[in-house]
Amino acid sequence: MTISTTLLFNRAVSLMGRQQSALAELQEKVSTGKELVRSSDSPELAVNIARIKSSIGEMDAFKSSLNAVNDRLRIEESYLDGAKDVLIKLKQLTLQGANASMSGRDKEVLALQVDELIAEIKNLANGTDANGNYLFAGSRVTTPPYIEDADGIIRYHGDNFRPNIDYTANRRSAIGRNGIDVFRPVLSGQSTAPTPGIHQISLTGTLEPGDVYTLSIDSNEFNYEVRPGDTAAGVLDSIALQVNDLASQGVIESVTADRDGSNLILSTLDGATRTVSGSTRNTSEGVDDLSVSLDLNPDDTYRLSLEGTTEPGDQVALSIGNRSLSYVVPGALGQADRSVVMRDFVTQLNQSGLFSESVDISIDPFDETQVILTPTRANIGDVSASTVERTSINDQGLSISLTQEPRRALPERVEFFHSLQEVSQLLRNGTQDEIQGKLDHLDQMLDIVTLSLADIGSEMGSIEAEISINEDIKLQLQTTLSSQEDLDFTSAITELQAKMMSLEAAQSSFAKISQLSVFDYIR
Repeated sequence: MTISTTLLFNRAVSLMGRQQSALAELQEKVSTGKELVRSSDSPELAVNIARIKSSIGEMDAFKSSLNAVNDRLRIEESYLDGAKDVLIKLKQLTLQGANASMSGRDKEVLALQVDELIAEIKNLANGTDANGNYLFAGSRVTTPPYIEDADGIIRYHGDNFRPNIDYTANRRSAIGRNGIDVFRPVLSGQSTAPTPGIHQISLTGTLEPGDVYTLSIDSNEFNYEVRPGDTAAGVLDSIALQVNDLASQGVIESVTADRDGSNLILSTLDGATRTVSGSTRNTSEGVDDLSVSLDLNPDDTYRLSLEGTTEPGDQVALSIGNRSLSYVVPGALGQADRSVVMRDFVTQLNQSGLFSESVDISIDPFDETQVILTPTRANIGDVSASTVERTSINDQGLSISLTQEPRRALPERVEFFHSLQEVSQLLRNGTQDEIQGKLDHLDQMLDIVTLSLADIGSEMGSIEAEISINEDIKLQLQTTLSSQEDLDFTSAITELQAKMMSLEAAQSSFAKISQLSVFDYIR
């Protein structure tokens, strides 16, 4: 193999170039302190580093939000501590005012002090944060939540909104309070009137003898079976009578039933919810064996007779020529006497006058269940008779609708500031007992504010714990980031020194080799 000077030069330059390039990369890592200087050097590692940095950024954002909420809670705590102190002073003044030895002038002085304290607690309730936003206004942070109306009563003009805070990417919680939370109404010691539940009950369909209507109130049932001649109003009256009778005995309490036109109005006066239902059925079953026969006698008279069972609702019809008349059997449920039916049938036929010009109609004197038709002229036309069995329509129903929702008596409440203003009014014009009664309201207010302070303390504790957890997570992320991103200076400097020595050796040897020439060995 022929080794030329050019070959030696090229190899040496290439080697030194690679060494210088590796040395330059290592020097850049040492100068930045980073294992990865360019993303293109290791795309996968670059993605992992970017993801970890993003998570660390989220932890910083959560910490910033939590610190801001903590600051807000400290401000709320300060305002509510002030409100609690004012309420304690108000209670002390009210206790003095309830003393029977206090004169009217003394009470007036106390009332003036109470007015000042009410103004002070109102200012605390209208407290703002560092940005000038009203703390207890809900979402209406730009307007004072507590304002006097035209009557001088301090009323709440905020809403019940509570802001949310993200503790982590997967945890959110409501933070802060509004006026409804910290200055909520107190129990007056009295109750509101109950709202009676009102059920409207009506009968639907066809009212027939044998229909049974059942009204149920909780576990109590009231039944009525329809009799001939009954009306819907009568049925409802009967059911109402049963309900009211049971109510008067104390079996069902605070329930009244009254008919209003075609409806039965059922009222539950105590506002309790009761189960009201209804059902219907028909108890009568007809006997379908009724038939009629019409025979022509040798003397040209007709004999009409009934066979089988006659029941109320059955029909008997007679047709002569182009005229006809039907008779419906009346009466109570059960079988009807055929002789009575035929006698009534004849009476109705004669009273109608429909056939008076054609036949004489009479009862057979020897058999009262038969009718004799005697033609009074020739060519009276076709004569026929028929029966129709009674049928039950069975479309009866009981309609029940709740027209007013029941509501039980509820404890009556008095607005927070209205109750405070009543203390001032009673000191001026009230009795000793009325002033004494306000002490209970003030105790409730102190409890409400104290509970709000306890909630604030609990929330602040939760936030501090969450900040600590987030700091631990951030530290773990930073450790992971350092292991992937930061340079190992000890090994890097050792490697840097080795590469520098290698480069220097290559440069030194190249300098010596470059001075050699084959002509130096020609003698």
